Amino acid sequence: MDPQLSPAVYELVLNTFLQKDSKDKLREQPNNEDLLKVKALLHEDLGQYEEALKIYLQQGHFEVFELIRKRKLHASLVGNLMTLMKLGSEETVNLLIAHRTEPPLQVERVVKVLDSTHTVEYLHKYLDGLFQKDPKAGGQYHQRQVELYATYDKEKLLPFLRSCTDIPLQKALQVCEKHNRYEEMVFLLARMGNPKAALELVIKKLEDVDKAIEFAMEEGDDDLWDALIHLSISNPKFVTGLLNNVGTHIDPTKLIQQIPEHTEIPNLGASLVKLLQDFQVQVNLREGCRKILVKDSHSLMEKLYKLQGSAVYIDGDTICKACGNEVIGTAEKADFVLFFCGHVYHGRCVNKKNQRMTCRMCYVHTRAEHRGRKEHLLQKNL
Repeated sequence: MDPQLSPAVYELVLNTFLQKDSKDKLREQPNNEDLLKVKALLHEDLGQYEEALKIYLQQGHFEVFELIRKRKLHASLVGNLMTLMKLGSEETVNLLIAHRTEPPLQVERVVKVLDSTHTVEYLHKYLDGLFQKDPKAGGQYHQRQVELYATYDKEKLLPFLRSCTDIPLQKALQVCEKHNRYEEMVFLLARMGNPKAALELVIKKLEDVDKAIEFAMEEGDDDLWDALIHLSISNPKFVTGLLNNVGTHIDPTKLIQQIPEHTEIPNLGASLVKLLQDFQVQVNLREGCRKILVKDSHSLMEKLYKLQGSAVYIDGDTICKACGNEVIGTAEKADFVLFFCGHVYHGRCVNKKNQRMTCRMCYVHTRAEHRGRKEHLLQKNL
């Protein structure tokens, strides 16, 4: 058998122990972790959550986070913020963000408390977590976060800048200059409308020819290609990279003519052959497209000419497409309108005031076709 006490008796025995024996033992061993943990558990069983919280914090037990979640002691976070941050910054930040709409855990209050403790790294962790969860929640601190990311989390700086549209670009650029964050400076300069300065940074600071070519391709500016050639021409490594990678984006003769004499460029011959071949492929492709367009245009023009010159036979059986009566052969004299599509109308049956007369039958048929296609697309997307 495994005899067990009833919950009521068990609680009575533990309460008596807490009030008598444990007090004596705690006086003798005030730092006994096992006794303090038992005491914290008893306080929790008795509903004395704040007392249990004090013991967990005093002993630095990680279980304090479970206690806060389980017993909804979120209001205690701000008052014990530094202790909790030291014990587990990630857990603390997650709790603060999850309950950011509850007093006293509003964003402004938490930032103020963290500022007063002069623990900037914890402030960064909090604002970073807040931005990942809700980018708009801490919008008033985005400018400050540029400095925080540049100092504590450099890899996240560029994604942060790409995601934010409310940061003063000039101030962000100054922070990046101070921390020598060249990739971020390239992004900011391009956003500020100064792609040439951005390209110069890629070449002179990052020294990355592939990135320079990619940047020029993204900007789609012919002047930028000229600037790329001008800035790269004195660097043999960059010249080789341009010869091998620019493909059909620039005229190869423009690049070749600017290479200084006696410049030693590795594998120059092979690079030139590849560049010229790529350029010739592009030229041939354009010429082929031009020939096809000319041929198609000529063919369509011939069809139009034949259509406009073709005759339309009208006899006594030809009827008006509007009223359904015969166009000719009636006693009264009547004029009629003949459209290129071959449909005929009485003059009185069309609106002569409209200078751009169209065949009513063809117009209605075309509208019906368009409506049918639209309904088909709508049903397909549902």
